Amino acid sequence: MAVGSNIITHGMSGTIGETVFVNSKRYRPHIRRKRGTVKPATLNAAMEKSSHRMAQANMPAKAIFDAVRSCHKNGGLWNKLIIIFRRQLKAGRPFGLHDLQGLECHDKCTLGKLVCDTGYTVGHRLKGHSLYVEVFMNTHPDWSHLGWKNDFQYRLSVVAVFPDIKTGRYVREIIHGPVTGFSDPVQTVSFKMPLPDYADGYVLFLVANLCENGEAMNQENARGMKVVGTGAL
Repeated sequence: MAVGSNIITHGMSGTIGETVFVNSKRYRPHIRRKRGTVKPATLNAAMEKSSHRMAQANMPAKAIFDAVRSCHKNGGLWNKLIIIFRRQLKAGRPFGLHDLQGLECHDKCTLGKLVCDTGYTVGHRLKGHSLYVEVFMNTHPDWSHLGWKNDFQYRLSVVAVFPDIKTGRYVREIIHGPVTGFSDPVQTVSFKMPLPDYADGYVLFLVANLCENGEAMNQENARGMKVVGTGAL
């Protein structure tokens, strides 16, 4: 599509009729015709198929993302979820939650950095109408690399997301463990969560948070969150 530029159009933006003013770093400020005014803008078969897959993958991704968006994430979480569910579609597989196992919610402030030396294990099982989760650490995490000067504590929490991957709906349960001092005995932290009336399965996120005076700190680098378990209902 032909473009043009002159001193009259410099600094202008927006659309007037079928003329669009573009401020482009690559091609410099210019004007062009509105897309579709010369000939209809159409999608080829490959683009239509890709667009359809994107729309389908949005539903399960939305259920997970909306459930944890206020917990601990950065800008890459949505794209990670979309990639996982689009890959399942492309492979001709039904949507499943098992591919989320090990997913870190934040690229830099990860759970792995906070509890990598603890040898932690997470067990989960269904019994009746409840989900039981147990978190065990062989030792307390070593957070000396964070450079904190005060006598801090930490807290483990579990976020359970029960998504309806066809509609994008979800039920979320958040349970916090006790605030633990680094000189306290290492203990198993147990959680019990009720099962919702509707859901295709569950996704478990483990959250580790540095605490000060018994309260969880809000700084990003004092928190980590990761998928540590999935299951079907």
